[in-house]
Amino acid sequence: MKHFLNYLEKYNKDIQPVIDKFFFEQKKEVSKIAPIAGQIVDDFRDFLEGGKKLRGCEILLGYEMFGGEDRKSGLLASLVIEIIHASLLIHDDFMDQDSLRRGKPTMHKKYSKNHDAHYGASMAINIGDEGLFLGSFLLNSLDLPKDRLSKATRFLSHLLVETGLGQALDISYEKKKRFSEEDVLRVHRYKTAEYTVAGPISLGAILAGAKEDTLKSIKEFGIPTGIAFQLRDDELGMFSTEEELGKPVDSDLKESKVTILIVKAFENTKGDDLKFLKYAFGNRNLTSDDVERARNIIKGSGALDYSQSLSRKYVEGGKKFIPEITSDPKYQNLLSELADFTINRKS
Repeated sequence: MKHFLNYLEKYNKDIQPVIDKFFFEQKKEVSKIAPIAGQIVDDFRDFLEGGKKLRGCEILLGYEMFGGEDRKSGLLASLVIEIIHASLLIHDDFMDQDSLRRGKPTMHKKYSKNHDAHYGASMAINIGDEGLFLGSFLLNSLDLPKDRLSKATRFLSHLLVETGLGQALDISYEKKKRFSEEDVLRVHRYKTAEYTVAGPISLGAILAGAKEDTLKSIKEFGIPTGIAFQLRDDELGMFSTEEELGKPVDSDLKESKVTILIVKAFENTKGDDLKFLKYAFGNRNLTSDDVERARNIIKGSGALDYSQSLSRKYVEGGKKFIPEITSDPKYQNLLSELADFTINRKS
C-alpha cells in the first residue's frame, strides 16, 4: 500500500496551507458580523484538524486521474468534501452523544462546557450547518468550467441526500427489536459507501471532465469498497483502543449501534453469553469489564472473522472494475491500494 499511503501523505501536506488560507480569509470576512462569528470559524477549523482526510485525497485523485491539470483548483475542490465531512461529524457526534473526536471534545461538549447542554447542542447543530453552506459556497467558487461545476453541484447534492437518509436509517435501526445483515448493509450502502469512496472520486472526475460511463465504473468500484470501509470502521469501533481512534471504543455497544458484528454474534451465541449480550447491547452503564466480556463473546462467536471475510470479498469485487476506470498503471495501482487500505487501516 506504500504508493497510496505516500499519495495520501503528500495530499495531507499540500492541503494544509490551502486550509490555512481559506479559513483565514473566512474569519477575516465573518468577523465583521460579530466576534462569535470569528470564533465559530476558528472552532470549525480546529475540528477539521487531524483525521485521515481520505475523502479529500480521493477527490484530488479523481481529478488528476482524468486530466485535471490545475492542482490549485483540485486541492480547493478536495477541501469541499473535508468541510462537509467535518460538518456531518459534528452532527453525528451530537446524535451519538459522543464526548471525544480525534482526542478532543466534540463540538457540542466544547460549547456546553461554560454553558448548558442545550446551548452546546444548539451551537453544534448551527456550526455543522454553517460548514455545509461553506462547502457549497467553495464548490461553486472554483475557477473551473461552469458546466462541470453545475454537474458537480447536482452530483454532490444527490450524494448528500442519500447520505442523510442513510444516517436516518442508522438511527431508526437502533430502535428495532430485530435486525438483519441486510439491514446493516443497507445502512452501509447509503450512509457510507458512496459518500466515502465512490462519491469523492466521482466528484473529482466530474470536475476534470470525465465521461458518464466512467462514472458508472467508479461507482461499481467505490460502492463495495465503501461498504468494506464501514465494516472495518465497525471492527475498529469494537476492538481498537481509544488512544488509536481518538474516540470512545465502547460507544457502538452502549448506543446499540447495529453492525455485522452484533448481528452475527446474536445469531451464533447461546445460553448465558447470549443473555449477557442482550444485557450489554444498548446499556450505557456498562463497566470496562462488561465491555471486555462482550468483546470476547463477539469475537468468540466468529463475528469478527465473518466481518473481515466479508470486507475482503467486497474489496476484491470492487477491484474488478479498476480496468474499466483507467488504463494507466499508476492510477490502477493507486486505486487497488486504496481498496486494500480501507480494510487494513488501524484508525
